[in-house]
Amino acid sequence: MRSRSRLIGLSFLLVALLLTACGSQAVSVSPTASPMPEAVADYWSLVGQAQEAMAAADYSAALDLSRQAISLSPEEATAWELYRQASIAAAGDEYLVTLPDHRYRLPVDVFVRDRVNHSQDWFVVDVRQPEEFAAGHIEGAVNIPLRELLKHLDELPGSKSAPILLYCHTQKRSTHAVVILHELGYLKAYHLEGGYAAYEEWMNSHPMPTPGPTPTPEPEEPDLGC
Repeated sequence: MRSRSRLIGLSFLLVALLLTACGSQAVSVSPTASPMPEAVADYWSLVGQAQEAMAAADYSAALDLSRQAISLSPEEATAWELYRQASIAAAGDEYLVTLPDHRYRLPVDVFVRDRVNHSQDWFVVDVRQPEEFAAGHIEGAVNIPLRELLKHLDELPGSKSAPILLYCHTQKRSTHAVVILHELGYLKAYHLEGGYAAYEEWMNSHPMPTPGPTPTPEPEEPDLGC
C-alpha cells in the first residue's frame, strides 16, 4: 500500500515538473515585438512634422506635410484632420493678413453716390430674413438669408471680381457673409457700414446727391473701433 502511494506521489511530482518545464519553455520563446513597417513609420513621422508646423503657425508647411502623409495612408484619419485644420488656418491667416483698414465696409454715402453717378455697379444682397426684407429694403437688392447664402451662390454674379454689397440690419450678419465670400474668392465683396438701419437714417436726413462728373471717391477710412 505504501509503495502504491509512493508511486502515485512520484507520478504527481513528474507531472508537476513537466508542467513547470513547459511553462518555462513557453516564456523563454515568447516572440519579440515586430518592427514597425517603413511606410507606417514614415506616415507618423510626417504627421509629427505637420503638427510641429501647425504649432509654429507655418500653415503652408503643415498643409504640404499632411498631404504627403495622406498619400502614404489615405485610410488613416489623423493626417486628414491635420489637413483640414491647416486649410482653415491658412485661409484665415491669408484673410487677416490682407484685411484692409476699412475691413470691407462701405459707408452709406459712398454707396448712394455710386448709385447716383453709376460709377460702381454694386450687386446688392440683403442677408436678412424674408419678413425683414418685406418690411423694407434697398431697391434692387436680392434677398438671400445668411444661413442660406452658400445654397444660392448661383444667384451671385458669375465673375468673382464683380462688386458685391451685402447688408443686414446693423452689419453684424453681413460681416459673416463678407468673410465667407472672400474665402470663396469673391474679391470685391463689401458690406454696408451700419446696415439697413444706417441706410434708412441717412436717406431720411440727407437730400439725394446730384449726379456729376466727379468720380466717386474710394470707400472712406472709418475709425478703428468695431
